[in-house]
Amino acid sequence: MDMTIEKVHVTNWSGDPFLKLGSTSKAKLATAIRYSRQIVDDACQLLAQYEHAQIVASVDKQMAKDYFGSHSVVKEALEKYFGLDLKKPTDKAKVATIRLKFGQIRTGIAGPFDLVVGYIHDRDDVKTGVKDALSALRHGKGKTAWKHIKFIREGTEGWVASRGTHVGRIHLNMDSVETYSEGKIARIIVHEASHKFANTDDVDVLDDGTRNGSGYKWDDLKYNAKGYVGLENNADSYAWGGRLMWKRKRNLASGV
Repeated sequence: MDMTIEKVHVTNWSGDPFLKLGSTSKAKLATAIRYSRQIVDDACQLLAQYEHAQIVASVDKQMAKDYFGSHSVVKEALEKYFGLDLKKPTDKAKVATIRLKFGQIRTGIAGPFDLVVGYIHDRDDVKTGVKDALSALRHGKGKTAWKHIKFIREGTEGWVASRGTHVGRIHLNMDSVETYSEGKIARIIVHEASHKFANTDDVDVLDDGTRNGSGYKWDDLKYNAKGYVGLENNADSYAWGGRLMWKRKRNLASGV
């Protein structure tokens, strides 16, 4: 399989040499690619407006509110998915980094890039899942261990090649193309594009010094309930935070 969809070079994963995309999957992928570009465009626009408003507010808070509004959408995304407390100067300073990285993602996916589609698995997810499951079992947490095993089996949505002859190619799980909405597929593309173009990580360090590589897959990322450190460099924060701003800005339904 070798085709171009929305300026994106799409091929099949080497593990699925005979994979073909049907017309429905092609259409979903085309829409998802367009959505992924909208997500980062909207995030960049809203963050720029937010930062401009903060500059004005430093001189005249009422004028900033009158001309720029409350920026509740941006604040929600920053607090909910980047774990920021915008009343703290140290956290407010991180907004510039977040805006910069969204800009890098936007530049990267605006033009051609490589997308590999297949029924993939991620070796790093397997290693992390096993490690976290064994740790949970040692502490007598059987249900938590099962969540980590489930993550190995179902959690891989995509990854970016980090070795070999095709470094940097974005991989997308065919299961996601078949079962997810176009907006959720777009979220995966933004996640992986943040790795490729903005050098983000899958943050797993907690504020107590321990590690948890898959816990936030079960909503622990929201408002940083788990206590992750460095979410301004976390790929999922850009994917989920960007999608939230996009949906709010365009008044989209929850299932998109």
